[in-house]
Amino acid sequence: AKGANAERELIQMLFEKGFSVARIAGSGKAILPSPDIIALTKAKKFGFECKAWNGDYLSIPLQQMQELVSWGKNAGVEMLVAWKVPHNGWLFLKPEHFNESDKAFSISKETAFKKSTQLNVLIGKQNQPK
Repeated sequence: AKGANAERELIQMLFEKGFSVARIAGSGKAILPSPDIIALTKAKKFGFECKAWNGDYLSIPLQQMQELVSWGKNAGVEMLVAWKVPHNGWLFLKPEHFNESDKAFSISKETAFKKSTQLNVLIGKQNQPK
């Protein structure tokens, strides 16, 4: 429920920013790889893998991340991991921000806060703060 609620929150945020948004229910358990959320405007196209997690590290299985990156390339969509950190909001991370091992892509919360891009920067509404 925590993950689904976070996805719905992100959907609402994107909709309010002018995106057409679709949630792919059960995307992590689907037969075919797909992101959790697709957000589109004429100018910007994103796929989001959403995580609601309060740990010090976030890990995504190797195959899942590879499939998401491949899906994004095939669809012409920028893929991002949207990490909802309780009491700290959303972190938007590119797959290349993660460290790759034999089993997973992972990132520390500390590194994620440093590398994350704000939503308004992603969608072109403001410049990245220095």
